[in-house]
Amino acid sequence: MALALLRFVYAFCFALAGSSALVAGIASPASAQQWTEVREANFKVEMPGPPEQSVQEVTVNGTGEVVDQIERTVTLGATEYFFSHTPYRKMPADLSPAQILLNSRDGRPGQLLADRPLTVSGYPARDYVHEEDGWILATRAVYAGDTLYQLMVVGRAGVQTAPATRRFFESFALTPRQAP
Repeated sequence: MALALLRFVYAFCFALAGSSALVAGIASPASAQQWTEVREANFKVEMPGPPEQSVQEVTVNGTGEVVDQIERTVTLGATEYFFSHTPYRKMPADLSPAQILLNSRDGRPGQLLADRPLTVSGYPARDYVHEEDGWILATRAVYAGDTLYQLMVVGRAGVQTAPATRRFFESFALTPRQAP
């Protein structure tokens, strides 16, 4: 089951520029989980447990740029939470952040069930939900500066509104850069 879920998760991961973030889930109560804050110079996010980190080399569609996508994953039973951030330094000047987010959304397999634009820490973002073969993929994608941040949860029906999914999505924030 876990291997099949991971294959499903990674099938979603390399859309627009070869990146995505994934989270899978049959939600357990958010309050019952041991939440762990992940903080780097540019962002912070809470994950429902200590994440495993990996780095994947991805090739950006349209530019051929090879970049490192840093991924963090937490698996809780049949729930997988996935967060990634991927720098895109050579994006075409005519490709707007809004279009990058749309391309990321449209590169997912399955049927689009929901989609809404929003802003996160003042940057353009989208929340969208896809369904394929009974699995739900809930995604929040944020494009800030030259980086695509993606938070995903994969699970069965209802995972997109589960308290743990909402907490994971709402915990993400970009932190102001400090002057030297």
